[in-house]
Amino acid sequence: MLIGSVAAFGLFSLLSAFAASPSQLAGLRFLTGLGLGGGIPVAIALVADFAPQIAPGRLVMLTSVGVPIGFALGGLAASKLITIFGWPAIFVAGGTGPLVMAPLLALWLPESIASRARRRDRSAVAALFWDGLGPITLLLWAVNFLSLLGVYFILLWTPALLHHAGASPSRAIFATTMYASSVIAGGLLMASIVDRVGMERVLACGLAFGACCVFLIGALAPPFWLLTLMLCGAGFGGGSQGGINALSGLAYPPAMRATGAGWALGAGRGGAILGPVLAGVLLALGFRGQDIFVAASVPALCSALLMAALGGFRRAVAGQAG
Repeated sequence: MLIGSVAAFGLFSLLSAFAASPSQLAGLRFLTGLGLGGGIPVAIALVADFAPQIAPGRLVMLTSVGVPIGFALGGLAASKLITIFGWPAIFVAGGTGPLVMAPLLALWLPESIASRARRRDRSAVAALFWDGLGPITLLLWAVNFLSLLGVYFILLWTPALLHHAGASPSRAIFATTMYASSVIAGGLLMASIVDRVGMERVLACGLAFGACCVFLIGALAPPFWLLTLMLCGAGFGGGSQGGINALSGLAYPPAMRATGAGWALGAGRGGAILGPVLAGVLLALGFRGQDIFVAASVPALCSALLMAALGGFRRAVAGQAG
């Protein structure tokens, strides 16, 4: 599955460079997204299978942090490629890398023992709700949905909101870049302590801290330097998404990790789609930029509360099993 997903992502990215119309480009980008959406949860499941017991959360979370790191580096590379070669170069570069990687994965990536031993006498999706897993599944879906709704709510609209508030384009871009950088830094920092403190505790605190920073941006209307610091705090909370991705794999038995992670991340993508749309609707209704940030703090705070509830439920289940 991982090799096929990587190959599909690379192939359709490469074909996007030769699209002859916007509709063709949209169709190829949709197919590219299928490869990307299939590869991430399978990679998380494989890392969880191979991770040593002394630090499973750290290694799986570091794998998840690779996603925003790739987005950031890809954005920097794209800006240079467009300037020199034009827009098709983005898709050529984005497609060539995965196509080169696919045969390397075929040669050297081992299959997990858990995947080979997977039971096939149950519906994979239905199994996510059996044997007491139903509350964990529903909570993970809700946390993923609300977390990514808040992240994309902020990430895609922050430049426009700052410009509308009077910030220059360069300042708006700088503040957004600081937010994105803090997402990576927050994920790396949390990955270093999750195995000692506990995954759910760390993530609940990170999400709550990010929610508070977003709320303060809207409530206080701070000067630009303080606004930038608060956006960094909001990005730190957004870095919890890597841990949520990791937890989506670690919370399930090995035989269903890929399915559990895939459906949880799929629920999150719903939030990623709805977030920018919701922000646009609020602006159309006459909400000010500051009001948008206050509204964005609500899903972030809800995700923190649900993460705390998930941690409490899992500890209770572990205590009963012990």
